[in-house]
Amino acid sequence: MAQETLTFYGGLNTIGGVQIVYGSGNSGLVFDLGLKMHGMFNNQVTIDPPYGIRNLLLTRMAPPLYNLYEPSVIGDLSEGTFKRLWQKEELPQFTDLHAFVSHIHQDHMALMPYLKAGTPVYMHGDAHSVYKGVVAAGEYPDSSAVIHRVDDLQELTIGDFRLQVIEVDHDTPGVAGFILQGREHRIGFTADWRRHGRHSGRMDRFIDLCRKADVDILITEGTRLRPDTIFRKPIDRMETDVAVKYKDVATQASGLVYVNILARNVERVADIIMATKAAGRTLVMDETTAVLWHVAVTEGIRSLEGHPALEADREIVRILPARHGGAVSPEVELPYETVSLMDVVADKAAYSVYMNYALTPLMAELEGLGDQTPSHYVHADGGPLTSQDDTLHRWLTEFGVTYHYCATGGHAAPQEISELVEAIRPKVVIPLHSVHPSLLDSRGVRKYYPGHGETITLNQLVDAGR
Repeated sequence: MAQETLTFYGGLNTIGGVQIVYGSGNSGLVFDLGLKMHGMFNNQVTIDPPYGIRNLLLTRMAPPLYNLYEPSVIGDLSEGTFKRLWQKEELPQFTDLHAFVSHIHQDHMALMPYLKAGTPVYMHGDAHSVYKGVVAAGEYPDSSAVIHRVDDLQELTIGDFRLQVIEVDHDTPGVAGFILQGREHRIGFTADWRRHGRHSGRMDRFIDLCRKADVDILITEGTRLRPDTIFRKPIDRMETDVAVKYKDVATQASGLVYVNILARNVERVADIIMATKAAGRTLVMDETTAVLWHVAVTEGIRSLEGHPALEADREIVRILPARHGGAVSPEVELPYETVSLMDVVADKAAYSVYMNYALTPLMAELEGLGDQTPSHYVHADGGPLTSQDDTLHRWLTEFGVTYHYCATGGHAAPQEISELVEAIRPKVVIPLHSVHPSLLDSRGVRKYYPGHGETITLNQLVDAGR
């Protein structure tokens, strides 16, 4: 009987970039398809599909799986080359290879454009809707993979193992973990999760399903495992409070209001649209943000069914025409009217401007022209993912803009991770997606810290320590 294995390529001792391969016989499942946030590449040092995968493979940023990428692009990259780079005598390969994407954040899906045509990829239907919006907005090229939209609690048979998809709560729709039922063992994968979001009850259900399945191995994120959080549980702002805080600022301000949130968090975008309406303002979006929002909700976000923003957006949203060569899909027709910078400058109190980080230079005109009534900037988990960014604060200081930081984040507190592990009681827990995985208090459950490129059998994992 073929051994079940796990191989760990990414997401270890870093935030994001999760790349794990489960193998059984000739069948393999890659989860996720992310790139870590701070690696060999950045906004200036970039690569493009399809040949960029060679750079990623040669810098150990992508899993060395031949059947995951186009053979014509892999070309002369040999098995010996990969073994030398990873300093391994063997690197598992599979003829029947599938992929699972837990959600549409860069550190979990950025490898999508590099996949071989026809590769089966599974993602929750809401995540796929966000993915379609991201592609239409020009943030990523589309993938040649065959994407299967799956539903919450749907069970899939892949090769000789089964996968039950389980929706969890994070700061973008359609985030899903799973329970994998192999030949002998069961793996629970949380994906990224939190307790202070809209759907905290999903984590109670995840725990219950893992207990009923008698999960042997639990793989959980540990983003917020840090020395300053392990003894004092952080006090988190609830997700629903973000729009309330923004509405208070937008209602009380007598000048322009900027709002900076993550566009992929379309549930929050929906609430911001309604909060803008309640404050008596119009929400100005750049074309990229508007395309992502419009395509995602048109494709369908189940958690937004019946939300009033799906109708109110045509009344509240206006488009600021791009001043640079945007890469949005020409096939998308937006149903929103346009507005110019001069329109906004002429009546600042009537508008809120969706100000993603890249658009910060627009403040030179929005602040330098028109009346000089002080403006306000609401920063809630949009880039930069810190309240201490020097560049942003230089702009705010230059124009005397009042700063409001009301982030919530998408990740569980360390104590909540401990409670989840204690409730599931697996035989072993693997914390990753963390700079400090060893800080996890596993409440007596054995912990395992894999090495980069390490392959281990599930029998070894489960039986160690007996």
